[in-house]
Amino acid sequence: MRIKRFEAPDTATALAMIKAEMGDDAVILATKTIGTSRGNIVKKGQETKVEVIAAMDYDLDALAENEPTPAAPPQPLTAAPQKKPGPARRAAGAYTPASSPPAKSVSYEPASISIAGDEKTSHLEAHDLRLRFAGMLKQHHRPDRKESPAPPAPTEKAGKPDPREVNEWRDKLIDQLLISPLPDTASTAGPTIIALVGATGVGKTTTAAKLAAWFSLHHGLTVAMLSMDCYRIGATDQLRTYAKIMRLPCEIVLRKQDMDSAIARHTDKDVIIIDTAGKSPYDQQHINELRDWFGHAGAIRPYLVLSATTKKEDLATTVASYRPLTINGLILTKIDETRTYATLCQQVVASHLPVASLCTGQRVPEDFMIASKPILARLFRRGWEAVIDERALSAARNDWNAEPQRSAS
Repeated sequence: MRIKRFEAPDTATALAMIKAEMGDDAVILATKTIGTSRGNIVKKGQETKVEVIAAMDYDLDALAENEPTPAAPPQPLTAAPQKKPGPARRAAGAYTPASSPPAKSVSYEPASISIAGDEKTSHLEAHDLRLRFAGMLKQHHRPDRKESPAPPAPTEKAGKPDPREVNEWRDKLIDQLLISPLPDTASTAGPTIIALVGATGVGKTTTAAKLAAWFSLHHGLTVAMLSMDCYRIGATDQLRTYAKIMRLPCEIVLRKQDMDSAIARHTDKDVIIIDTAGKSPYDQQHINELRDWFGHAGAIRPYLVLSATTKKEDLATTVASYRPLTINGLILTKIDETRTYATLCQQVVASHLPVASLCTGQRVPEDFMIASKPILARLFRRGWEAVIDERALSAARNDWNAEPQRSAS
């Protein structure tokens, strides 16, 4: 900032001088009453005047025009002003390149301020940093920089995208969505084995119960449930409770050998659903352990469970971390817990993985639907309310989650 001392007969006159020279944005740093005699010492009965120290921010454009060169280091600050400076003298601390006229140089005038050792050094460094930063800003905005031109603004209003362009971008993403319904049990000789994998808290256990209800209650298939979640307290109890209500067998597997034995005991079932433990997607050891278990057990189909409330970067990281498991598809959960779906749509398309089903709440089995292109397009274009309306309409026709909707994709 620029600092200057003003002397006037009274405060009002001093403020008027500051406003005239520094403008309305000037800041008053200090005010005191001084004498008119030599040394400014106030004596009894003597006429006094007011001393005001004011400051203002640098003009970055003016500073950038006076950007220093390596051969022209900054002038040191002086504790006292020089008397009667010549017309060609620069103000202390100003940077003026030799090839440029000094007409627009910005001065720093600490004329009547006494600065001691360490404070003076810090002040010089801060002053130099400000000037260098101003130079970088000027260099960044120079019109002659050799860079690729910035893309044109979508609308006349800066910072606001054109709604038409947003709609076109969204439609292109929706066209690239991949849909793959849950596996058809008739196409496999033995049981269809589905494993739910994903990060902590995305709803894998509740989704496992919904899948079991979908296959057993809606399709009339025989289902067995296995749990690998031995890390979270109460996780196995939750799955066992769901299994007990639906009268389905449920087992806990803690080792690879247990997995083989449990699958062998339920080879007469149509579907086996495995609920895995949720861990951080950055835990590579957990991913390797799952790959070892699934490869050891045979034809297990992993499905990655993603929460619609997850941030963009975390969605991308989760997909990349679990990709070594040869993911069969995505199951999107917590659709009802957000109203912004652009990030989810973008990351689903970028994953190049098909969407198998959607989970829209905590109720089992009601809050579950098989994925289809019309439903996802409705969700990503018009939001959650459009999906709710469609769900109510389908329920009224008694064909919600019916088989024809699976083939709509």
